[in-house]
Amino acid sequence: MPSATAAVTPSRAAAERVKANPAAEYLTPDIVADARRLLGARLAATRKGVGVTQVRLARLVRWSRSTVANVETARQFAPHEFWIACDVALGAGGLLVAEWERTEALSHRLREQTVTELVRQRLTHASPMCVCRDLRRLLRLADSLRSPGISSTASAEGDGAGHG
Repeated sequence: MPSATAAVTPSRAAAERVKANPAAEYLTPDIVADARRLLGARLAATRKGVGVTQVRLARLVRWSRSTVANVETARQFAPHEFWIACDVALGAGGLLVAEWERTEALSHRLREQTVTELVRQRLTHASPMCVCRDLRRLLRLADSLRSPGISSTASAEGDGAGHG
């Protein structure tokens, strides 16, 4: 029967994927999941390293023992406040919070990447009229951000002289 520690410890390949890919162009959900598993394993190792049980840590940070256990095994994702409390309670010197911030940044990049890909697909498969309408909206938005008196909308929608 495998030990509980084996279930918590992510594979060496997972750790290498996350470490080798901090600024990669393309993220996958597996990379983010691996980062979360590594973060949970870091919490468990830090907790055990200072001789604190899950029950004791839960009392110290005022979260439930099941939350601590689920976060350590990456079955649950905890907010920033949880990681700050654990970092302080375990005397980790900011390492747990820094690791959480890296993991959260990966998750945020994956969400942005997914949205970008969906927009790209929509524009690729959109009818020409739809694309023109979307581009006009983007130009109007860009115009509203520029200083008054400068406008590219007129040339995008036709300048009234038959050039549009």
